[in-house]
Amino acid sequence: MNVNFRELEIYRLANELVFSTYSLLDKFPDYECNNLTSQLRRAVTCLPLNIAEGSGSRSYKIFLNYLIFCYRSCLECEAALYLSRRLRYINERQHSDLFEQLDTFVRKLYRYMEYVETKCGDRKKDKSYFYKYEKYRIDRDKSKRENFSRLC
Repeated sequence: MNVNFRELEIYRLANELVFSTYSLLDKFPDYECNNLTSQLRRAVTCLPLNIAEGSGSRSYKIFLNYLIFCYRSCLECEAALYLSRRLRYINERQHSDLFEQLDTFVRKLYRYMEYVETKCGDRKKDKSYFYKYEKYRIDRDKSKRENFSRLC
C-alpha cells in the first residue's frame, strides 16, 4: 500500500474544516474551555490526523480502520455543532456553513472508504481467522469475568 495523505482531497478538506472550526471556537464562552470547546477541538483535529496516521499503515484494512475512526469523529463534530447551536454559542448561519463543510467532507470520506474497501480483499476471511485463532481468548476472558462476579 502506498498512499500519500498530502495528495488526498479528503485530507485537504479535513484541514479546512479544522481551520474553520478553530476560528469559530474563539467566540465560545470561557467557561466552555474545558468542555464543549475542548471536545469539538479534539474531534475536528482527529479528522486529518487519522487520515495521515492511517495512510502510513502497511495495509488497506488498517487504513480503513483509521478512516472509520475519522468518520466517527465526524459524528462527534456534528453532535457538538448541534449543541453549540442550541446553546447559542453559534448562530444559525455559522452552524449551517460549518455543517455544510462537514457534510461535504463526510460524503467524500464515505466514497473514499468505499474505494479503500475494494482494495481490502476478502473481509470474510478476516472474520473466520478471528474466530479460529482468537475465540479461545474471548472464552478465557469470559470465564475470568464470571469468576470475578462470584467474588462480589
